[in-house]
Amino acid sequence: MTITNMTNANMINDRRGAERASPDRRSPERKSLGAPGNYLEELGGRECLERVHTIFYDKLFAHPWLGKFFEGKKRWLLEEQQTEFLMGVFGGPRIYGGRGPLEAHQHMFITAEIFDIRHELLRESLAQAKVPEHMQERWLRADQSMRRAVEKETTDQCRGRYNNEAIMVIPKP
Repeated sequence: MTITNMTNANMINDRRGAERASPDRRSPERKSLGAPGNYLEELGGRECLERVHTIFYDKLFAHPWLGKFFEGKKRWLLEEQQTEFLMGVFGGPRIYGGRGPLEAHQHMFITAEIFDIRHELLRESLAQAKVPEHMQERWLRADQSMRRAVEKETTDQCRGRYNNEAIMVIPKP
């Protein structure tokens, strides 16, 4: 096994270990978000997700507090990852190969207030993208189901995804 393969294998094991170590942080609702029926098709497919995510990331990047979490990040990549992740959650193809919500956000101190602001920006984005109201509620329920995986009460609940990664704490402006 090459060093690269060993590293990749260790990363996979670390990610699985992180999920197993925190079952209370994972949402039991996640498994059923795409059922019954295919919510993704009802929404209008990937095109709808991309439309919402363009508006949503406009708001996130422009926000005086939440925007600081995204400094130096490739917006197009974040939008793509979010779209692919939700495609699978909403009953479409499961092509997302990145970290789950718990692992992707474990290094960020995301409080209930931060999550609430983000959730409200998503609500605004769904309305602005003209997603039908009954479908907005289903999307917002799916978003709320991720809360337990990303929200933290103290910085002690955070840890770097890598050995040398600092915990990201963004003070409220």
